[in-house]
Amino acid sequence: MPPGNSTSPGTSNNDTLGSTVAGSSPSAPTSPAGGSGASGATGATGARAGRAASPRGYVVGDDLGRWEFWWEFGKDPYLRLRDTLYGDRGDDALARWNPRLATVKRRAIAPTAMDVTDVAVQIAKLLAKSMDRDTSSACLLALAKIGPKRAGFDLTDMFTRFLSRGDQELRESAALSLGISGSLDQATVQILTDLIEDNARGRDLSGKSAVNERTRAFAAFASGLLLNRSREAGASMRLTRQLQTVLAQSSKHGRNLVVAAIEAMALFPRDWDGAAANTLRRGIVAELGSYYDKKLGAGEQLVQAHVPTALARLLPSRSIHGIKWRDRFAKDLALGLPSSSGRNVKVNHHIAQSCALALGSMCEPWHTENSSSNASGELLIRVHQEHRDQQTRSFAALALARMGGKKSMSYLVSELSEANKALEQPWLAMALGVIAAKQRAAGTHFGSDAAAYEAVTTSLLKQFKKARNPGTIGALAIALGLTGTGEARDTLRDSLVKNHKRDGIAGYVALGLGLLQDASAVNDLRELREQSSRRPFVLMQTVRALGLLGDHTLTEQLSAELAEPGSTVMRLAATATALAQIGDRRCLPALRALANNSNVTPLAQAFAVVALGGVCDKDPLPWNAIYANHVNYRASTETLTDGRSGLLDLL
Repeated sequence: MPPGNSTSPGTSNNDTLGSTVAGSSPSAPTSPAGGSGASGATGATGARAGRAASPRGYVVGDDLGRWEFWWEFGKDPYLRLRDTLYGDRGDDALARWNPRLATVKRRAIAPTAMDVTDVAVQIAKLLAKSMDRDTSSACLLALAKIGPKRAGFDLTDMFTRFLSRGDQELRESAALSLGISGSLDQATVQILTDLIEDNARGRDLSGKSAVNERTRAFAAFASGLLLNRSREAGASMRLTRQLQTVLAQSSKHGRNLVVAAIEAMALFPRDWDGAAANTLRRGIVAELGSYYDKKLGAGEQLVQAHVPTALARLLPSRSIHGIKWRDRFAKDLALGLPSSSGRNVKVNHHIAQSCALALGSMCEPWHTENSSSNASGELLIRVHQEHRDQQTRSFAALALARMGGKKSMSYLVSELSEANKALEQPWLAMALGVIAAKQRAAGTHFGSDAAAYEAVTTSLLKQFKKARNPGTIGALAIALGLTGTGEARDTLRDSLVKNHKRDGIAGYVALGLGLLQDASAVNDLRELREQSSRRPFVLMQTVRALGLLGDHTLTEQLSAELAEPGSTVMRLAATATALAQIGDRRCLPALRALANNSNVTPLAQAFAVVALGGVCDKDPLPWNAIYANHVNYRASTETLTDGRSGLLDLL
């Protein structure tokens, strides 16, 4: 959730939220991200809105061009908080990404297998007797995060019973839970395909009535989660066949379902090789390409805009199809430039945004004029400088960062100092942070790229010292954190002390210090956290920072705070999410007691369940991070993100 501040149009300091737990993500934007799909939901959105006095989180108006939206959706792969706390770095890739992590004493203790089973049994019992929507929805998603193998019992039948409930939120939570659970058994796969198809079996599951558009969309998203896990030809074929059918018959469906099908197919595992995998992948690519080629109106191009980023995720850059579609997206992107003389072109800016993002993922590092990515790199520079759409220009900067290479880095550094301080500089800062993180992961920041890397850190630090705009300061702080440069620590600590009452600055500067592994900032961060009980945005960022620093005092304090009376929904969400991200088994007794306490509010119970599911999560990253990482959130439908109850908004 981007913070409210005086520089953002339509900003409010209201932190009152609606009461629906499933949509109460403390890190999600609160405004619809463009476009409206044909939901077909039977009163779900209206019911939720009726219960909420105001939107969830800070009201940030319609300024979705702010960098904070991109960061909050895509931050998880950069934070990897659970890995940091457990110290489970596998081949030590995380230590290469930030060498200082190797010296940090790990304080979090992962739950044992018995812990997880006991929690699952408790949540299942609570689900069986719950009459409250929030608690039931939280239980469904928590059990799904744990998964049937860790729970020790079957979850499919438990989830399926909620598909026929009269409450729309519970129906879609149940459908989504089937995918989050990770179960690839034939029964689970069949249930999802029946729901998507809206056939006789699907209607039986849906209470003898048609499966509405929202439920079908969430079933499609769930199918994508299973597809990403699958290396089984049979299960993958059944899932992809139904998703392809939706796309082939797109005119019969609303936007929600078609977008969900595209995004789900994009999750087909890129690293799965072999005859069966290659056949299925070719079928997906062909169907996506055929849909992208359709000459549809400007409104439908919002849906088509999901194809470029989907193909970018599916196709290796050196493959024949990868090169073909890279060139196609470059051509379509160039048509939006003022110098273009193209006619009969796609006019929706969402297409251009997605083409820019796709190019960043489909090109090899741009080091010299002889690089295979030279033409794409030069095009992205032109787009960044000239394109008619500001968001496309911003995404072009990020695309150069994801492309990487000395030429990309040199351009981004040269632009940083001259850019518009409030509008363009934050995006350039984030792009430089991304490219620095990429270098550190590859271990090249100490080698041949050392001089270029130093230019990045020096430039960012120089602009941070000069910045006055809160949003720009925040972006530069995160970017410096991603570089890992120790030279920025003193400057960021001074800024934190100076700006501790300014939410938009304090939160992200705190997180920057956490990313920098500045152990000397722990006391300042603890003090800021204690002062932020009514500042949920700062609370969340500070907790993340302390988590990155391995602060062992968090678990007990947060557990106690979750049970405090009178907490706002946003504070409950922030505290529960923090506990879930830390994943320390020592918070389990307090959380389990709170979940069983009938004397507290249903919301407090529900958020305790959310935290329990997060602590016992089978996966290191949030389940929806895989969708959020490369999506064009500007080309959105309600079920993807509306700031309340979309896929990217859920805890």
